[in-house]
Amino acid sequence: MKFDCIVIGAGIAGLSCAAFLSKAGKKVALVERAEKPGGCFSSFQYRGYHFDSGIKAVENAGLLFPMLENFGIMDKLDFVKNRVYAGFEDKVFSMESDESLLAYFDFLGERFPESRSGIEDLLKEMEELNSFMGSLSGMSGPLYGKTTFLTKLKSIPWFFKNGKKLLGFLKKLKYNNVPFRDFLRARILDDELVSIIDEPFFDGTPAFFGLAYPTVFRDYFYPKGGIERIPLEIAEFVRNTGGTVLTNTEVTKIILERNLPVGVVTDTGDELKASSIVNAADAKRLYNRLLPENTLDKDFMQRLNRAQVSDSVFSVFMGVDTPPENLDKPVEHIIYVPVAAKYCDYESPDYFKTAGMEISIPCLRDPSLAPEGKTGIILNLNTTQKAMNGWGKGISVEEYERTKEEVADDVMANFFRLYPSLKEKVEFRIVATPFTMEEKTLNSGGSITGWNYHPSETFPLRDFMKMKKSINTPVKNLFQVGQWSFDPAGLPVCLITAKIAADRVEKALG
Repeated sequence: MKFDCIVIGAGIAGLSCAAFLSKAGKKVALVERAEKPGGCFSSFQYRGYHFDSGIKAVENAGLLFPMLENFGIMDKLDFVKNRVYAGFEDKVFSMESDESLLAYFDFLGERFPESRSGIEDLLKEMEELNSFMGSLSGMSGPLYGKTTFLTKLKSIPWFFKNGKKLLGFLKKLKYNNVPFRDFLRARILDDELVSIIDEPFFDGTPAFFGLAYPTVFRDYFYPKGGIERIPLEIAEFVRNTGGTVLTNTEVTKIILERNLPVGVVTDTGDELKASSIVNAADAKRLYNRLLPENTLDKDFMQRLNRAQVSDSVFSVFMGVDTPPENLDKPVEHIIYVPVAAKYCDYESPDYFKTAGMEISIPCLRDPSLAPEGKTGIILNLNTTQKAMNGWGKGISVEEYERTKEEVADDVMANFFRLYPSLKEKVEFRIVATPFTMEEKTLNSGGSITGWNYHPSETFPLRDFMKMKKSINTPVKNLFQVGQWSFDPAGLPVCLITAKIAADRVEKALG
């Protein structure tokens, strides 16, 4: 079978790249190992409950909605606002306005009075960055719409109005190389308070992202029907525009001739031919397993294999015999710190006894996502595959099962601090570890954002001004997109790199 381009992996980056190519009239094949497209945008159903197994809400960022409109499928997706709350001990605070954000930090200031000045400095930095980001996100469709980012920059009236904020935003990019925890410790005296504020973030998260999160939280949306509705609609668009979507199919080898890609081999033994290939999956797997041996030089491979992948998650999915309106805290999405936090030490056996968590309740956004009179709840906690004796890598199956259930007990005990009335109403729970995540997605270590956030441990580019180069690989006409292409990664990086790669492939094909 002959195609113009083969895209490996049907996560949001691979889907978006394939959609742009098929819309442009290119013959594209999107190959996905799982039974459904989605990757970290996947969902599953159990006993009438709907659970989102990866991302819990989506950030528009002036990118997602314009892209969906570009594909003509925005009206097929019913998005509702996803309100995010910060929780501490038995209290929750909305993050939806400046006033509610101040109320949360005022509460922390009362608990840690010696750190008030540091909190004020933190809030000032947050307000400045979020003001700059608000102006920039007002540009419609910087990559997909009719009015491009570059067009706006060339507009003298726009620049006079927003130029100062743009320059301020560029100055804040220096924080992309400063871990958020280091930023906090330079301003806040109490290590407990530093840990409380830093708790939701992966170890090494850049201060730029930590400071920007109030804006991100206010830009969160949820599609009725669950997160999987987004990838399912994009996949259907690819098919409707002439593209091929192959699920339950794994690429096992990339074929090169004269060091140029000419196609791939799948686990079914089929050969798919194409002169351009876009890898929207794990970069370590691409370089170590898919390319012919000795394709890449020794220094490149040593640097690749020395680099560390990002943190993963431990998840508990549970059904409770309580209607959503009767919950102790009937709010859909909480970033929760159950007790005065300690420094994030994933290797500690006691980590899960105090660790913060993300709480997501899908049926508070869409009542159809749980049986009538019942509620489905998802708990997510940051961890790594190295924790807890490797989550199955170095222990027996029996010990693995026992360990994950013991950890789930600790996690739920903390959850019940905020939801005490649910203690006796849990009907079932499903527990997932980083090992589960790796098994489902093939992401090394169960990584959910690609590479480690620490600059010294990462592999790809992390200079925003060079993002166009982030899709390049040492093999011409082979591109890497998504969370493995640029660091630090997230949904915006996936969408931007997907569009850059599609444009490059389209230009090469003529």
